[in-house]
Amino acid sequence: MPEEKYGSTRRASCGKWRSRLLRWSVLGIGWSTYIVYRSFVVGQIKYDALTGKMIIRPRNMWIKRIALVLKISAMCVDNFGLVYLTIACFPLLFISSGDLNHPKRLFEDLVEAVIFQIAFWNIGRLYYWLRSLSWNRSLVLSVNEVICVMSLIEETFGPLPIDGPVLLIIFVVQFDLTVLQIAEYLYGKMFVLALHTILLALFYNAYIAYQLLLLSWMATFNRFSKGYHQKGTPTWQERQQLQHLFCLYSRVSNGHQNIMVLWLPVATMLFSNIVVLVAHWSIVIYCVLFIDSMNAVEKWQDFLREQLGGSLTPLLRILLIGLCNDRLAKLERFLSLQLLFIDLRYSGCPEVRKGKDLEQTCFDIQLRAQPIRNQIMSMQHVCGCPFVLEFFFCTFLNALNCVQYAVANGINIKNF
Repeated sequence: MPEEKYGSTRRASCGKWRSRLLRWSVLGIGWSTYIVYRSFVVGQIKYDALTGKMIIRPRNMWIKRIALVLKISAMCVDNFGLVYLTIACFPLLFISSGDLNHPKRLFEDLVEAVIFQIAFWNIGRLYYWLRSLSWNRSLVLSVNEVICVMSLIEETFGPLPIDGPVLLIIFVVQFDLTVLQIAEYLYGKMFVLALHTILLALFYNAYIAYQLLLLSWMATFNRFSKGYHQKGTPTWQERQQLQHLFCLYSRVSNGHQNIMVLWLPVATMLFSNIVVLVAHWSIVIYCVLFIDSMNAVEKWQDFLREQLGGSLTPLLRILLIGLCNDRLAKLERFLSLQLLFIDLRYSGCPEVRKGKDLEQTCFDIQLRAQPIRNQIMSMQHVCGCPFVLEFFFCTFLNALNCVQYAVANGINIKNF
């Protein structure tokens, strides 16, 4: 008995710690993203402290004017990005006729043009979504639905624990590398790429906060269903909780599909970062294999100072989403198995099975028709660990091809 009491107390303490970690993590990610978003003075989304939900409220006219002056001043520092815009639109403009046959100039200018074309295109799309009233309304509805579902699950099943603290650690590492990547771009006076990274990080961080909540919801459903079928005869309250589980899962699944409609265009931008990733990996591979004037310590210092953020951040973003997807698939399969056990165990109890056949059938249909997954590029492409592995090898092979081309044509891409 003392050992059981000690074990129960220890589990309760661990549960409180995991619940607090989830709350602090989601609040930290959410509030930091919200503060940066409001600082850009774009869009009309605002948090209402009285209702605890997001609302649409137009910005103050004077604040918009002051922000506009500051934005124009910041653009003047970078000459309104005309240099990068010219490189993106006219990559061969500054090459003389005698240099057109020179592979070094063509290679560098074309790669730079592709990188800046993608950056300008993504910045335009992200900024348009932030300013779009219809997109803002859709986002507000989705965020409020997440807040409502979280409150209902907490009221029904108790505090929500964090599932997979390793995912949170990976996110923290990715966040630190993102800050380092932005600092590298600012130090190199590539303000367009820095702005692109900041805007993309806003959307990405908000989605990761949602992923942490989604994993905690699925883990809570599994915890309840496991305890339900391990007991003898369930109480009336537990039967009510089981009915709520089916309704809440359906609501979570439908809400996830709506969120994916908003997230999928952003996810394609994560994949488009493969161009930047290839450029950084090419420099790293070239320095490691073909730069003899630098020793190992100097190469490590050069990598940590100039290439660390750009070489790892895009890959970690894809990896984190892939790990979350595989964890969701595992939790969903486990939940389906637990509910199957419950269905088989209480098949001869009419008072327990009252109305449950229809709910179980609806759950099975919804589980197969719209499984909760993380898509990328399209609804048919699931961003799981197999996709992450393909993304890694695709990046690595393209980086090797760039290095091979550089070596064959005598191009030094160290300072590219």
